[in-house]
Amino acid sequence: MKKIGMYGGSFNPLHLGHVNDIIEAANQCEKLYVVLSNTNDPKEIDHRERLMWLKNVTADMENVEVFEIFDRNTSKDTYDWNLGAQDIKNYINAPIDVVFSGDDYQGRNIWETLYPESEIVYFPREEINISSTQIREDPFKYYDYLPKIVQKHYIKKVCVLGTESCGKSTLVRNLSKYFNTTFVEEAGRFICDEAGGIDNMQKYHYFEILFKHKQLEKDALDQANRVLLIDTDSLITLYYYQLGFGNETKTDQDFEKIATSISHLNDYDLYIFLEPDVKWVQDGTRTYGDDAIRKENNNKLKQILDANGIKYVSIEGTYQERYQKSKEKVKQLIGR
Repeated sequence: MKKIGMYGGSFNPLHLGHVNDIIEAANQCEKLYVVLSNTNDPKEIDHRERLMWLKNVTADMENVEVFEIFDRNTSKDTYDWNLGAQDIKNYINAPIDVVFSGDDYQGRNIWETLYPESEIVYFPREEINISSTQIREDPFKYYDYLPKIVQKHYIKKVCVLGTESCGKSTLVRNLSKYFNTTFVEEAGRFICDEAGGIDNMQKYHYFEILFKHKQLEKDALDQANRVLLIDTDSLITLYYYQLGFGNETKTDQDFEKIATSISHLNDYDLYIFLEPDVKWVQDGTRTYGDDAIRKENNNKLKQILDANGIKYVSIEGTYQERYQKSKEKVKQLIGR
């Protein structure tokens, strides 16, 4: 058993090969330091996210400590290895008995030169034969090589929009079944039921919808598989709020600011907009069934989306046609 060990990398992204190496290294040391090396390369995943991944997978490993170092260079090719090694030694501030590395570095004499006082142990990559470069080139091809916490970074988010009775909820459920993933139900439906119907909705109910929907999304993302399907977003809530209350008081203005801010933060990968060309069906929560009103409200919703820079794919036709067209759009998004 060695006293102090070190295992470092850029972990861009962290994969199960790294995780296995960390476990095996920790088994051989009283104390293992896992070092995240960062450059100024804009193509790298944000260092705070990579640090979070490492801390997450090592949280229950009592003898592991994670820290990060920074290099002024803009790519891994120009990384200052000597400066990095000195920063690591300064942080650990004790003799490093062993340095662990994947065997893709074996024969390059990098670790032997930087840490002449340490034993160098190479882990065979064949056990989990994957690299961060491969994952960056095609994340979904190698998706199963990623820890759950890292998979969330690559999950594509698809939001289905439209006025009432366009088949949004049914489409989202069916797509989630086809892609074997989770989905986010429309939070407004639950809160509307609690309020006793849409005619009984008060302004505070719409604020509850905004925050409830984001919590549902967070929970569903934890269990999603490659893609997350989302029934409506905050701009749909804004649309219904304005239908019910207009936009005249300070409360209305505050609601619009919050709803649009949440929409900007969402940054979904694909918006599917369902046109109101299927039969309107009353489900107990709907109000605007007249064809002329449906068309008018559809235009109002599109104006809200356009004003907020939302680029969407418009889909119309029968329920089967909507399902087929939407399915193909999602397949394109995730490369299937």
